[in-house]
Amino acid sequence: MKPRRPSRPFVRRSHLPLSPAFKNIQDWPPANRGFYAAFRDWLYHSGYGPSALSLYGVAARLAFSLVEKPYWQMEPEADLNRVRDYIRAQYPSLGTQQSYLKGIAKLEQYLRLRCQKPKPEKPVNWATYVGPLPEAVAVLIQRYVEHRQHYWPVDRRRELAHDLLSPLTLGLRWLAAHRSLQSIADLTPQAWFAYVDARLVDGLSPVALNDELATLLGWLHWLHDEGQPVCARMFKVERLDEGPHLPKDAPLEQLRKVLAVIQTAANATHAGIRRMGVMDQAWFLLMLYSGLRTGEVRRLQVSDIDWERRLIRIEQSKGLKDRLVPMSAATIEALQHYLDVRGPAHELPEWVFIYRHVQLSASYCGERLMKYYRTRSGVKLTPHQLRHSCATLLLNAGAPILTVQTILGHKHIDTTLGYARLYDGTVAADYYRAMTQIENHLNLLENQAISPPTPGELVALVDSLRSGTLNEQQTETVRALRAGIVTLAEDEAKRGLPTAEVVL
Repeated sequence: MKPRRPSRPFVRRSHLPLSPAFKNIQDWPPANRGFYAAFRDWLYHSGYGPSALSLYGVAARLAFSLVEKPYWQMEPEADLNRVRDYIRAQYPSLGTQQSYLKGIAKLEQYLRLRCQKPKPEKPVNWATYVGPLPEAVAVLIQRYVEHRQHYWPVDRRRELAHDLLSPLTLGLRWLAAHRSLQSIADLTPQAWFAYVDARLVDGLSPVALNDELATLLGWLHWLHDEGQPVCARMFKVERLDEGPHLPKDAPLEQLRKVLAVIQTAANATHAGIRRMGVMDQAWFLLMLYSGLRTGEVRRLQVSDIDWERRLIRIEQSKGLKDRLVPMSAATIEALQHYLDVRGPAHELPEWVFIYRHVQLSASYCGERLMKYYRTRSGVKLTPHQLRHSCATLLLNAGAPILTVQTILGHKHIDTTLGYARLYDGTVAADYYRAMTQIENHLNLLENQAISPPTPGELVALVDSLRSGTLNEQQTETVRALRAGIVTLAEDEAKRGLPTAEVVL
């Protein structure tokens, strides 16, 4: 048999473009060589594959070749913009341009992290919100936002400004386009209800319109205190009837399906899928078992976790309130697992949950649940439903309503009750337990021997429990209990003992 020809050794093709701008790494300052190696390690620990490491490495080498400075003297914006201009001019292929520009973006991100040079925050896009409005109205809106900013955390002022401007100016922009709005005196109940009618026809919910009204009235109250000519009748405008608010918790079976799919992703052989699955499992359990909001998950920092006391500190959340939230054993295990694969803490942002070294976007959790996991589990689930489910599960497990209110961070207990619902089996069990105590306190059967419940009464109680939402083990326990009661009643009947009729 003819011996096999030995295979050729693997040779990695160089992605290094033929450009005179490139300089040998050995000619760089030693500090830049170490920084470049650390940059590639940083990319590797965040889950980038060999192709991305090679392309982004070429972009970094080009930057250090063009910008002949020690890395700590480089200006992340000015110097790297010069590199971007060079890439656009020298590489005609759009694909090559995009790959190298992505590498420069990652280099800028790592440079800012290492040199502690945070990226300047983008200013509020005032033109979007007040551009269509008369100047007199626009100035008053800007003054109001500046007033409110004094009470906001500095690092969240832009985010909260957008959250305020959107509901505040939606109605005003509509009025400016469809009716006469020259000053705030033109904002009357008739004008407001014209906007409401048009938006209801467009399908906007009364809940959203009521939120806009509350924001608008807050602005008008401030204007009135400032001595501005506000129409006083606006303060008498009432909220729309929103109808009953039914809790939107997810059934247990749906939660199990989604958890199983997330667990499958966390155990995947593909490194990227496994990494994201491990992270998704951690924030999913934080929402489901600790009731965190999406924003609270995004802003959570490693220093906010108290591992010894098994608590999470939530700072400056909705309403700028702080609270301590307990963690379950499963949540702690998922968090620790994620932090193990997250990467070296000293080279990462302070947020717990990051994707490609960046804080999770406001839509990340919703998109993962509504797109990725929905297609794999068949379950339509939103992040806020997990918070509803947390309240429901805690109440039905016997947690006091005030405890649930504290965990969720609600100001009013009615809000907590609106988040949760009691299962039918829980209601029946609570009723029989309470009624037993009531009858004993009233001593209705004084001087008489209290007869034990009949088999029929016991079966009725078990059937009420069986109608609730139970897991498989609980369902099997209730089934066995009912069968045992029925068997006992039949044995007593065979022996001639008096028993009440049992309805099977």
